Amino acid sequence: MNTLSDPFFQSLVAQLDNANTVGVTLAGSYARGDDGPYSDVDIHHYVRQMPGDTGETYSLCYADGYLVSISLMTVEEQLASLRDPKKAVWVIPGLSQERILLDKDGSITTLKKTAAESTWGPLQTGADAYASWNLSGCAEEVHKILAGLAEGNESKTVYATWGLTRGLADCLLVQRGTLISSENTYIDVAQETAGRKSEWTRQFRLAAGLDPFSSGKPAFIGFGTAGLRLYLETARLLQNVLLPRHADVVNQTMLIIREAGF
Repeated sequence: MNTLSDPFFQSLVAQLDNANTVGVTLAGSYARGDDGPYSDVDIHHYVRQMPGDTGETYSLCYADGYLVSISLMTVEEQLASLRDPKKAVWVIPGLSQERILLDKDGSITTLKKTAAESTWGPLQTGADAYASWNLSGCAEEVHKILAGLAEGNESKTVYATWGLTRGLADCLLVQRGTLISSENTYIDVAQETAGRKSEWTRQFRLAAGLDPFSSGKPAFIGFGTAGLRLYLETARLLQNVLLPRHADVVNQTMLIIREAGF
């Protein structure tokens, strides 16, 4: 763990502070205390008004040899994220971990307190709806994988499998209300949520390229096959939360996968 000095942060804050600034916080690995020699310094710059150019909302620079990432955001946006299940799984732990470097009006302190006191209960209905909607939407990637496998097209198959694997993991994590403290733990947290010895995790590991394939077939066939089976497992786990308007698509997609021999 590297310890950055107060003067380092004071210098950053001085460079960022202006009339539009509400506060500045340290996030990421340096805030959590699990930073390493290649960690970047995550800075959240809270502003009253976001710039019109979205390209200005995120930037990178080097300061004293450290890579510094600066994200612009508003307190209102973060409060809204706490009410959005898809974002809340990231934002609740993220805000709770942030270290305040500047808080002009106390709103950053209040925001951190709100995050720390958040509970998942009020978000569960929305989380179920998100998982249902997203699983239904993943049917498009399933069809691309089926087409790619039928055509022997590795590019189509692998690209669709990438998107499907992440999308299915998101379905499960959000529906279960699994808080993610760091993107570095995402893969581990997904497996813990499903169960390390579960069929879901077995297919997830294959689709994500974490485990080798036992057959002598081209790798893209293994990736695509695992992605399709991961869809079946995710649908099985989430069957009881599917909304009627999504269930028809999900169940028909499952039938098509099985009819194709997977």
